[in-house]
Amino acid sequence: MVIPGEQPFYASIAGSQPDADVCRILVVDDEKFIRDILADFLGLEGYFVRTASDGVSALEALTTSRFDLVISDLKMPRMGGIELLEAIPRVSPSTLTVIMTGFGTVETAIDAMKRGAYDYVLKPFKMEEVIHIVQRGIDKQRLTAENMRLKEAVSLYSVSEAIAASLSLEEVLETIGHSAIHEMRADVVTTWLEDGKGGFTERHSLLGGRLESSASLGVMDADVIVQHLMRSQNLVEHGANAHRFFSSVPEVPIVSLLVVPLKVTRRLLGWVALGSFTNALRFDEGHRKLFSIIGARAAASIENARL
Repeated sequence: MVIPGEQPFYASIAGSQPDADVCRILVVDDEKFIRDILADFLGLEGYFVRTASDGVSALEALTTSRFDLVISDLKMPRMGGIELLEAIPRVSPSTLTVIMTGFGTVETAIDAMKRGAYDYVLKPFKMEEVIHIVQRGIDKQRLTAENMRLKEAVSLYSVSEAIAASLSLEEVLETIGHSAIHEMRADVVTTWLEDGKGGFTERHSLLGGRLESSASLGVMDADVIVQHLMRSQNLVEHGANAHRFFSSVPEVPIVSLLVVPLKVTRRLLGWVALGSFTNALRFDEGHRKLFSIIGARAAASIENARL
């Protein structure tokens, strides 16, 4: 059973959080029976599913969690499917929307597609049809993500070459910052280096254009980050899980934190921290691997610049 908006249905373990690569679906309908049957069947297909009873509840869920696809009824109290469709790009630009509608409102469903819906489903629907549309939409998203990742890889390779050609430490730090903002689309990037006294200090920071300059983005806890990076190369955290890496938690809710170490052999020179405060951007293992290329080249250049 799926409790609207609160308890997820997951194919492997009910109530567990999904792996990063599991697709997340939000089902929105004012009829509980429709919500539950879609959640049950989609859950059995391996998707992570949550439900909402209207557009207002759906928007609340979208602002706090990431969803790959929304399946929404057209007519609902408080906020209908068309209003929800128009609001989703503002809070989650990469989320696809599928509209459900009765036979008498096909024209409205077609109008919804003109407004940006990915597809529509006619009620009463067959589950095979819904699953087919969902899978097609997820495949489209994956292809788009792969194309974007390929473009990022090409751009980051060029950046790594530019870092290698940099002669001064400041040039290296500037190039790292700009690549994180423009290629990785981070909202903020900070580079920390050894301070010569056995600790680490923030040497460079850059803010993207989506955040107010007056926003408090917290203070990173250098000791906690060092302890983590000495044990593992991987630091990708999301939401409240990222708070333990801050001595002062950001006032703006953080969506994703990515930290890449700057190492020469086994010596930690520092790290680059990328923060996302935008729901549409959630760093993953692919982002970490790509930016690690920059980190490796930057570490060598920083060491050379200090010689």
